[in-house]
Formats: sequence, C-alpha cells, structure tokens
Amino acid sequence: MKRVFFSLSILLGLFLFIGTILQAGIESVFQTIKIFPLAVLLAVFFINFVAIFAIGTLRWKIIIEAQNSHKISFWKVLRAKLAGFAVSYITPSVLVGGEPVRAYMIKEETDYSWEKSFASVIIDQAIYFFVMFLFMITGFIFLINHFALPTSIFYGFLLIIIFALVVFYMFYFRIINTNSDGHGFFMFIIRTTRLDRIKFIKKKEENIERMEKVIAQFFKKETKIFARALFLAVIEVFLYLIVIWMIIFYLGSEINFAFSSAIFFIFTLANFIPIPGSLGSFEASLTFIFNLLGIGKSSGFAFSLIFRVINIALVLIGFVALVHFEFKTISHSFTMEAPQPILRLHRYLIKIVHKKNNK
Repeated sequence: MKRVFFSLSILLGLFLFIGTILQAGIESVFQTIKIFPLAVLLAVFFINFVAIFAIGTLRWKIIIEAQNSHKISFWKVLRAKLAGFAVSYITPSVLVGGEPVRAYMIKEETDYSWEKSFASVIIDQAIYFFVMFLFMITGFIFLINHFALPTSIFYGFLLIIIFALVVFYMFYFRIINTNSDGHGFFMFIIRTTRLDRIKFIKKKEENIERMEKVIAQFFKKETKIFARALFLAVIEVFLYLIVIWMIIFYLGSEINFAFSSAIFFIFTLANFIPIPGSLGSFEASLTFIFNLLGIGKSSGFAFSLIFRVINIALVLIGFVALVHFEFKTISHSFTMEAPQPILRLHRYLIKIVHKKNNK
C-alpha cells in the first residue's frame, strides 16, 4: 500500500511538473535561468546551508543540552541534522519525514534516552514551525491586502491558517497544562484517532507519555533556552527571506521583504503536500505566486529549479553524513524500532563489509 501511494504521488508530481513547465514556457524558463550568475548560486547555497544547518543545528544542540547534564558534539548534531534533511526530502513529508532518523542517530551515539532524543526533535520543530507560521501569516496578510485572490484560494489559505492555529493551541495547552483526561497532545491524538490499536504504538504508549513530560518540563522550566532557540529560528527564517530576495533580484526583478514573505508562505505550503521532494507542487505553487505578483511565470519556474538544485546538493551532503554515521556505528546492532532508512542502509553496508573481509 505504501509503495502504491508513493508511486501515485510521484506520478502526480511529474504531471504537475510537466504541466507547469509547459504553461510557463520551456524556452522562456531556460532564457531566464541563463542570466542567473553562478557566483550568486554559490552564495545562495552557502546562505541556505547556514540557515538550515549552522543555525538549525545550533538551535537543536542547545535544546538537547538543556535536557541533559553534559555537552554534545556540534558535529554529531550537524550530521544527524544533515541526514534527517536528506531523508525528509525523498519522503512525501519534506518538512518532517526525516525527524525520526535524526532523533535515532542522537540516541545511538549518546547515552540519551529514547524519550529525550525524540523530545528534543519535537521541541526543535515546534519552535521552528511556530516562527515559520508567524512569517507565513505575514505573507498571507500581504497577499490579501495587495491582491484580489480567487475566492476558493482565499478560503483555502484561510482554512490552513485556522487549522494551524488550532494545532498550536492544542499543542501548547495539552503539553503545558494538566488536562482532565490526563493525556498530553500526542496521546490525545493517538486515543482520538484510535491509533492505539496499532501494536507498535500500543507498546510505545508509556514512552510517549514520558516523552511528553520531558517536552512539558522544557517549556515550563527552560525559559532562557526557549528564548534563545526562538531567536535562532527567527534568524533561520529571515535568512530564507534573504535567499528568496537574492534569487529574484538576480532573475531580473526587485521585490521587498513583504513580497518575500508572500513567496515564503506559498512555497512552505507546497512543502506540506505529500509528494516526495514536493515535485511538481513546488513548481506549480511558485509559478502561480510569481504570476500573481507580476514577476512572471517563467521566473517562478526558474526560481523553483534554482531552489531545487540547491536542495538536491544539500540532500547529497546529507546522505554522505548518513553513510558516515552508518560506517561509524557498523558494529552496532540497531533495534527493530530504528527508522527503516537506517536499518536498510545498515544491513546493506554490513553485507559490503562482510564481502570485503571474506575476500
């Protein structure tokens, strides 16, 4: 069933990709890309790397250390962050698909518990998503104030905003407060959706409850660390806006940061669409918003291709980091609860090592 869904999502993505490039005009797209300087592409790649990995890793590192009594190597956290990004990109959930991988990598290389490793990832993502959501609201407000959005699109965006607000509200009050049913946010979702009928989840209920207590303790007691993490998340998203501005400027158009936030709003939504790498949905969304903002469809598609090239380069670096981790821990016997990408790669590398030793 998973393979069928994966195949269908890829086909949908290809359909969107081909349809969008035909609409934007293949010749116009390549003419637009030709004027983009290689030096700027490298600069944009560097800023993107700093935003996602340098700033993002530092934020996650201080969260991990706040939960434990000793320091953790920046490199270990960076390697897990890189690997998580790579796995996320090839799954239908670009923004969250690799989170179990990076949590498990930290768990395997330290004496941190399952609960603390996964709690650190959830805290990190919750802070980042909150800041990202604030910038997305800014972009949405800019769009409705300056452009006449089609009614269906306006209400669609509005529903997404309301849904996100409800989720943040539930997360905060379920995690921080003691609820009448005694369940935190995740256990409430599990019980409400009857996911507790799944054997694996049923076995992990106690771990999940302990993890929620770790998360609650962080938000209640680590106020200074929370403020620092929040500040780092703001810097990360702000660097994203700079990248957006730079790419568009060197594609031949000038925009302000309000325009950048509108584009950020759209392409972040595209990343939530369940297609690996947001193939097609990313291109279609950016072509739509660029056309709406008067920058041009071809510039929108060219922007998406530039951003995709940067992401693919980061994904390749991420897989190198994952393979490095696997070789370093090749003597480990991972539990069956480890994320499947780690288990599969681990078994494959063990076979390669055994073949070399037998020779």
